Amino acid sequence: MSVLQLLENGLFALGQVLRFPIMVLLWVCVAAALFMAGHAVVELVARQRERRGFDIKRWLQGGPVLDATETRLAELPALLRRLAADVWASRQAGALEHGGLEHLLLEREEQVRHTLLAPRALVKVGPSIGLIGTLIPMGASLASLATGNLEVMAGQMVVAFTSTIVGLTTGTLAYVVASARQAWATEAVREQRFLVERIATELDAPSGGSDPRPGKG
Repeated sequence: MSVLQLLENGLFALGQVLRFPIMVLLWVCVAAALFMAGHAVVELVARQRERRGFDIKRWLQGGPVLDATETRLAELPALLRRLAADVWASRQAGALEHGGLEHLLLEREEQVRHTLLAPRALVKVGPSIGLIGTLIPMGASLASLATGNLEVMAGQMVVAFTSTIVGLTTGTLAYVVASARQAWATEAVREQRFLVERIATELDAPSGGSDPRPGKG
């Protein structure tokens, strides 16, 4: 046996060894896609409930942010309420000076963008795993064809095409989730920046109330 044949046989054997972990990863992609889709649906329902009739511009017209009452703060979506609470806590600790407010905003934006990492990764990983899961059985199918075993060949081809379908389906589902989350993230970042800009203006004002906590002016 020549060195070239030895290398080729080794690669074929390696491909067959990878078959099991690839199939496991393909099932992991399916589970991840279903989990992301379910979580996105739950978040969509929650967003529609808490943001029904909410407009950040109209809310800011109701008065200062730093002196907002608890009832008025409850009108904010959960993400903006947490931001307002963090601003109050940082101000109490004296951590808003020297770029502290901007740093807090950047941290919040990073948390929002972090929700896009998993679906974006699955958009590429899902079809890639599906393609690998297609090519490995096709190699075994061609080997079966060479020996005349058509039944085994047909079974391997079914597995190959099924892997392609599953991989593309998980990638498509992840793309839909990523697109929805991208729209939510863009809206969240825009509103957070708007809110922080108003807070910065109030902090620069000559007087900001005796108690900096929202609702305790």
